[in-house]
Amino acid sequence: MTIILADADAHFRDRLKKRLEKIIGVNVVGESSDSKEATAMILNRKPEIAILNSSLREGLGIEVLRQIKRLMVPPTIIVVTDDPSRDNKTAYSLAGADFFFDKATEDQKMINTVRLLCAPHSQIEALDSPIATLDD
Repeated sequence: MTIILADADAHFRDRLKKRLEKIIGVNVVGESSDSKEATAMILNRKPEIAILNSSLREGLGIEVLRQIKRLMVPPTIIVVTDDPSRDNKTAYSLAGADFFFDKATEDQKMINTVRLLCAPHSQIEALDSPIATLDD
């Protein structure tokens, strides 16, 4: 699963990249702190997942989101934010974000979401299957 990270905080991107690349099958193919560069990178590299911060240098993550959602097959969009307000979440949802996480408190939820997105369908189906029990 290819991923692009777009966040103004280089330290956060570095930590996130290290955590994501521990997931089997994940390959971070680009990083950016700038909205225009992130948009171009996503359009050119066509990742399967784009992780966007709501605040980027030279623009907002929602601007990037709106542009890349015009693609025929856009990537799964995960938004991480310092502003998890209901208004912000609603705006990103209406713009087409697939997932929305508070950067400060929900990083593990975001990592788990990527894990699920990377899991083969057979593993997900196994999780959904009822557990058989033996009644003797």
